[in-house]
Amino acid sequence: MLGMNRRYLASLIILFTSVVSPVFGEDKHKQWSEKSCTDVYNAIAIFSSLAEKQWKIDEEKAARYASAAANYATIYETVCKRK
Repeated sequence: MLGMNRRYLASLIILFTSVVSPVFGEDKHKQWSEKSCTDVYNAIAIFSSLAEKQWKIDEEKAARYASAAANYATIYETVCKRK
């Protein structure tokens, strides 16, 4: 369990640093790089999976994971969806 928490934390740190840089950059409306979009997409999958696993154990925690997945989905739709 402790190893999973460390991996989860490391994943979040990597995701945060790859996502925050483009958000606070000069050109906020430009499409993000494929790598950044892939990271956001993967975060959606991670949080959705965590929410599903936690639902019967701790609904409050599951709801937080589901909310995070929804937030990342909004980000993905805003800056990654190609026309």
